[in-house]
Order: sequence, then structure tokens, then C-alpha cells
Amino acid sequence: MSSIRCSVCDNGFLRATIDRLLDEKMSFVGIERYAGEAGIDISADVVSRHARHYKPDPEKPKGTPKRDFAIVIRDRAMEMVDRGELALDNKNLVPGINAGLKAQSIIDGREKAKTKQQSAELAWAIINMLGGTQPAPLALDDGLTIDGDYEEVDGVSD
Repeated sequence: MSSIRCSVCDNGFLRATIDRLLDEKMSFVGIERYAGEAGIDISADVVSRHARHYKPDPEKPKGTPKRDFAIVIRDRAMEMVDRGELALDNKNLVPGINAGLKAQSIIDGREKAKTKQQSAELAWAIINMLGGTQPAPLALDDGLTIDGDYEEVDGVSD
């Protein structure tokens, strides 16, 4: 490892932002442009040097189920109730029942927050549509190129 410290790693906010953009597979030049729009002067070469030692989160192989602890606990508690191993009349089993109830509460809270977010997005879309404002154009991965069709016109000079 070199003795020169990475200028991206020296700035926690900048590092978090660039790491997120690298996670999203944005190009080095795209990151340079993105930072430039925010008033941050950083070159694609600096981003490239940072990317050499940057390590994204390890990817799970396809088909690997995403395990959620709350779901595992809830399902396990339900299995025990179904088999009669988690009875309400046994005070020694109350912690197991409480764990199942807390897990279900966590899952319900997530669903409620997700539904609330989707409702808010739908409301804004309806407001924009009724207000006559156009939605933002679709952009490609670099964030600067608009996705769409074009038609070449002869006789037009730049």
C-alpha cells in the first residue's frame, strides 16, 4: 500500500457519496460530472484511483434467499404455535410468544411505512398531472443523457 492517502477517503461525506455511485456502476466521468454539478472539483482520475482500493459489499450468489431476522423469528414462532409447542397457558413460554409478537410488529411497521411512501409518491404524481407540470425526462445511467428518440434534420447548423 502506498504512503499517500486517498483524497476521497480523507473526506467521509465525499467517500460515502462516491462509493454509493460506484455501487450504482456509474462511470468515473459520470461521477466527475455529478460532483461538478454539486460544486465539488474532483477528476475522473482521482475517482479511478479511489476505485482501485474501494471494495463494494460482497454480492450474494443468485438464488440465495435474503434472510430477514424478523421474518425468521415470526415464522419460527408460528411453527411452534401450530405444533402446540408454544402454548399461551405455559408462563415459561411467554418470551417466545413475545419474540413472535415483536417480530410481527416490526414487519407490520415496515409494510406500513412502505405503503405510506407509495401513497405519497402517487399523490405527488396526481398533483403534478393535474397541475399540468411534466414529469422529469427519463435519464440514462450517467444522469446527464436523456433517454428517448431523435430525428436528424438536414440543413440545421450548430
